Amino acid sequence: MKYKWKPVLAAALASFCLFSSPLTALATDNTVSTIEDEMVHNTEGGAESGTEESQAGETETQSVTARDDEEPGWPSGPSIVAESGIVMEVSTGTILYSKNMHARYYPASITKIMTALLAMENCELDEQVTVPHEAVYMEDKGSHIALDEDEVLSVEDCLYGMMLASANDAAYALAIHIGGTIEKFAEMMNERARELGCEDSNFVNPHGLPDERHVSSAYDMALITREALKHEIFRTVSKTVYYEIQPTDKQPDLIPMSNHHKMLCSGKYHYDGVFAGKTGYTVVAKNTLVTCAGRDDMELICVTMKTEGRQVYVDTASLFDFCFDNFKKVDIGSAGTAGEEIEVTVKEGDSPEKTEKIPFQISEDGYVILPSRTDFSDLKPVLLLNADRGPEVTSAVLEYLLGTRTVGQAAIALPESMIVTPEPETVPDETESAREPEKKAEDRGFSWWYIPLGILGAAAVACAGFFVVRRQIWKYRWRKNRKRRRNGRR
Repeated sequence: MKYKWKPVLAAALASFCLFSSPLTALATDNTVSTIEDEMVHNTEGGAESGTEESQAGETETQSVTARDDEEPGWPSGPSIVAESGIVMEVSTGTILYSKNMHARYYPASITKIMTALLAMENCELDEQVTVPHEAVYMEDKGSHIALDEDEVLSVEDCLYGMMLASANDAAYALAIHIGGTIEKFAEMMNERARELGCEDSNFVNPHGLPDERHVSSAYDMALITREALKHEIFRTVSKTVYYEIQPTDKQPDLIPMSNHHKMLCSGKYHYDGVFAGKTGYTVVAKNTLVTCAGRDDMELICVTMKTEGRQVYVDTASLFDFCFDNFKKVDIGSAGTAGEEIEVTVKEGDSPEKTEKIPFQISEDGYVILPSRTDFSDLKPVLLLNADRGPEVTSAVLEYLLGTRTVGQAAIALPESMIVTPEPETVPDETESAREPEKKAEDRGFSWWYIPLGILGAAAVACAGFFVVRRQIWKYRWRKNRKRRRNGRR
């Protein structure tokens, strides 16, 4: 009995080792993951360029989450892992899918789309940008292309650096070149965002490095991207897979760059039709992604925010598949017969809505985006009139609704009955014009202040005559006395 406890102790130790191994491995994995997160803090591709083990977290069966675009007659899209997402059609601005689209999140480096927009609107591509000291020695530099202080790049090279390599130093240099200071440039970013209709954004820097005040939404980023797509250089830069900044006198080294957006490049996440986009990542923001794709003459913008790892590409591909399969783009002009009367709801300022029939006459191209099983005839046309319009306004916006959702619009020629008639100009009659001075003279009548003025004038004349006569009398007497004195002396 002396040694019977030893087998029991051995069994207990074996059990402990057996169960502790998975716990140790799990703890080790968590430590590695934490360290890796810190290492990729705001480095584009950090969360995306992990090992195959990290890719195992991708899932085609996404979590069920709240949607804010559910409406009768509108296709129900897939659930996505991203906390926020939107798909917007480019030509009409129609929202095909949305999830928490107005919720505020940290945008990370998709911020650079706004920086690029301001650069394209305020600079020439060949303008020279001098890299400031602060751009090179930022405290938390993140992604960069190792620019040197006082190095000179063109605006075009800065755009490639921002959009392909997500270079924070290039974004900083460009912001100083345009705004003079980061604060002034941030003001320009926020002002431009408000002009575009953004209500959820507050930008404080040009690159998206962490700042609790620096926020945006999926909806706002879609609006900003839609505006950027109007510039051909943005499309050219965004779809470029590889680019080199050539050596200069001040920088002898070639700077090679590859696009971080994996749906543009060949590989597992490539998606046919993708032609532009921007990646983003920080520890707090997680993965953010803007992607633009086109198919069958329909271009879409997809924005997802706060996603883990490469799931961001899975979500985006799922949303594109859904939208391209379930929606169609229809030319308004070809959908109706020119000259045919259509019944529209008229909205004119604050006046009550009314229904009228007007001839269908499109003056500019316009499109609507419809669910594949919906006909153009199912839409409700609404004519938007400005109550303060003048006689020179001969067209108005014809907006199309499906339920309560706006799906497109076009400019339509107004019928004569809706064009404001100019007020006739009053031409004065020649006879009346000739009589006008006489009438004015008659209207004046007799002015009573003439009487005292006349009395004063007469008194002045009388006084002057009196003094003249008296002077003459005095002279006469003086001469007479003088003559008398002369005769007396003789």
